[in-house]
Amino acid sequence: MNSNYLERRNMTIDLLRALTMATMLMVNDFWSVNGIPHWMEHAASGEDMLGFSDIVFPTFLFCVGLSIPYAISAMHRKGKSEGDIIRHILERSFALILMGAFICNYEYGIDTSVGYSQSTYSILMTIAFFLLFNHYQSKEWWVKICKCAGWAVLLFLLITSRSPEGNRFYPYWWGILGLIGWAYIFCALVYALTSRTTTRVIVWLSMFAICLCCTETAPYSPLNGQSIISMKSPNIVELILSNLHIDNASCHLLVMSGVLFSSIYLRASDKWNLKQKTYRTLLLASGCFAIALLSHQLFITSKLIGTLPWIFYTLAIDLALYVMLDWIVSIGKGNMLQFLKPAGTATLTCYMIAYILYPTISMTIGWDWSYAIPAPLGILKCMTFSASCIAIAWVLNKYGIKLKI
Repeated sequence: MNSNYLERRNMTIDLLRALTMATMLMVNDFWSVNGIPHWMEHAASGEDMLGFSDIVFPTFLFCVGLSIPYAISAMHRKGKSEGDIIRHILERSFALILMGAFICNYEYGIDTSVGYSQSTYSILMTIAFFLLFNHYQSKEWWVKICKCAGWAVLLFLLITSRSPEGNRFYPYWWGILGLIGWAYIFCALVYALTSRTTTRVIVWLSMFAICLCCTETAPYSPLNGQSIISMKSPNIVELILSNLHIDNASCHLLVMSGVLFSSIYLRASDKWNLKQKTYRTLLLASGCFAIALLSHQLFITSKLIGTLPWIFYTLAIDLALYVMLDWIVSIGKGNMLQFLKPAGTATLTCYMIAYILYPTISMTIGWDWSYAIPAPLGILKCMTFSASCIAIAWVLNKYGIKLKI
């Protein structure tokens, strides 16, 4: 594979990832707002709708896939062996899955009988993540002490935490980071292990993921939301898919779509001018939209179920966004979005800031986050919250504090 195009940093991907993270921080704060317009919220379980909030997570998965070929190409240029690359993928996946599990336990609540509050759990958890996964610039002895302290804190929380129902530490649904980790480990390993036949393998795996999503998702009539046919797989198949954390492969398909776009489409577009790239990418987006419309005849559009219409509607939107951002970059106007840069280069740091910001504010000034601020003032507050997380991440990065896995 000609990987020359992978040797240049793709600013468009950085901007798409930054815009996605900034939006994610905003919509994750919607719970504190009263009167959010329904179209901006997540669709309810079984509801046939693509809410604004339902677009954010799949877009981030698409960005994860976009970055995989660039990241692996960079490791090859640094002289990393195949074993080093696979080890990096496994370590990165483990970190994401671990963080997702701890965040899930925080979100399900902490019983007061353990001797510390839910806010304390969140602060300790976040500090431990930074101690463990900070991008240390040196390998001095104190770095090992920091990492050991991080593991000690997580072990303490693992042993002592209890849910309000008295349940011990449990991964639940693995959280956003966990779902990303399970999808990443599969897609990144596939790409790393099939570098000579990437196109063929990824295309076939994407087709397989589409078939799996169809067979593992009960079709619903978009008119009345009622099941029209049962296509449930045998229990043994469901058990295997569940244990491999593949389920209906919706997350894997979104990540693989990003890999496919980076490894095949962007390689071809390296020879196109701006007009050709724009036209062909919009044509590809139109194809995704057409698939979404066709699949919508059998499946509702649902993020919670992970249906094909949800996947391909969001892919169409993602590709259209990519075109817009790529046009901005191509005409030399990318710097006008410079204020979003930390969300694209210190993405995980921005995400985790919220888990220390909420409890810190609650414990210091006594702010009751359960009090819902009415919209549209509340939406402005959510935008401010997102901007605050990005600004704090920028400041921390100046002092050498940045999560990097």
